[in-house]
Amino acid sequence: MADRTNHGVAPQTHPDLLTWLTERAQSFEHWAEDTSTPETWDFSPQSLDTLEDLIHNQYSSNAESLTARRNAFLQGACWYIGEVVCRTRGAVWKFEPFAVKGAELPSLFGEADPSGVIDEPCVGAPEEGTEEAIYPMGAVHGLFSTEDELGNPIAQRLSDVLGDFDEGEDDEGEDEDDNE
Repeated sequence: MADRTNHGVAPQTHPDLLTWLTERAQSFEHWAEDTSTPETWDFSPQSLDTLEDLIHNQYSSNAESLTARRNAFLQGACWYIGEVVCRTRGAVWKFEPFAVKGAELPSLFGEADPSGVIDEPCVGAPEEGTEEAIYPMGAVHGLFSTEDELGNPIAQRLSDVLGDFDEGEDDEGEDEDDNE
C-alpha cells in the first residue's frame, strides 16, 4: 500500500519534494517495522491515534520534536500523516518554500527550527495555495501545545488534521443562517 505511482504532487512544486516523497515511500516498510507496530499502518484516520501515542512516547516537548525533525522516525511520521490526508481527503503534496525578503530559499527540511522560513512540505486541495494547507510536521509539534494564542487550554490531536482539511473545503459554502 505504500507504493503509489502518482505521488499526488501539485504541479510546479519544488523539485526536492518529489525526491523526499520517493525516499519516504521506499523506506516506509522499514519505518513501519521500526515502530514495532507494522500491522497498524493502513493509512486510515484511526492509525493516526497510534502514531500520536508513539510520538508522545519518544518526545516530551515541542523543543525535542523540533530538534529531531530530521530523524528517520519523524520524517516517516510526517510523510505518513500527509499520506493519510492525501489518501482519505484527495489532497496533494506541496512544497513552496518561503523565506524572509532577501534570504535564500530554503531546501526541504533545512536547519532545525529555521527563523522566518517555511521549509516543510504540506498537503492541501489541489487548487488551493499553501496558506490553506496542512503542515504534517506542524501537526506533530502541535501535539505538545497546551494552550492557544489566548491562553485557553487545548489538546491537539493528529486526527485534527483531517477535520482541518474538511473545514478548509467547507468555508466557502457555509451560511451563517445554517444554525437552525
